[in-house]
Amino acid sequence: MLEKFLNEYVSIVAGSGADKIVAILFKKKNVNEFLIAKKLDITINQTRNILYKLADKGLVHFMRKKDLKSGGWYTYFWTLDEHKSLTNYRDALSKEIEQQEEVLMNMKTKQFYICKTCGAEVSDEQALLNEFTCTECGEVYSLKDSEHGVKEVDKLIQKMKDKLVHVQAELDKLNSSRFAKQVRTDKEAKVVGKSTKSSKSSKTKRIVKKKSQVKSKRPIAKKKIAKKKVVKKKASSKKRKKR
Repeated sequence: MLEKFLNEYVSIVAGSGADKIVAILFKKKNVNEFLIAKKLDITINQTRNILYKLADKGLVHFMRKKDLKSGGWYTYFWTLDEHKSLTNYRDALSKEIEQQEEVLMNMKTKQFYICKTCGAEVSDEQALLNEFTCTECGEVYSLKDSEHGVKEVDKLIQKMKDKLVHVQAELDKLNSSRFAKQVRTDKEAKVVGKSTKSSKSSKTKRIVKKKSQVKSKRPIAKKKIAKKKVVKKKASSKKRKKR
């Protein structure tokens, strides 16, 4: 269902036949433009024209690499943005429904006149200005029966609304998938962060331990205790004489 909707919208944007490119890019990333041209069986310039139209709407994006073997020319690798494509298709459908509902309202509330000769159709205001005479062939306008037209437009609106529901359902699936992928990525990032932190912590502990071991192996310097010199005082010559 998703691929079907992508085919429909790509055809609307880039013209009939462009939908074949979806089968080549669907669920793939960075597809070589020359491979795309080969599978489409068209020239590289025709392929690029289609891709550029899609890129203008944001439906595809590319990366480029310089090919040194071909003289340094750039080769482009393309990826289909499924989420953007489906979002744009949903918005386009919503806008078209609004326009058709306005047309339906006018058909129900206003009168229209038609020239049975040339098929020209005008509003009642325009018919009055033209004195109910066709400006193309001069025939008199006839009142148009809007009942059949109302049924057709109403049927078209209902069909588009049904399609809009299915497109939104596919878009919800893509959103859920993207959210689950983001949750997994965040969890993996946390695990890597914890592992890195643990590794740094253990490394720091090893360094501290190594330093303490080196410090413990160093010989303890003995403090030199200064010996007190005992100085014997010699008796003075005067004391000896008295004795």
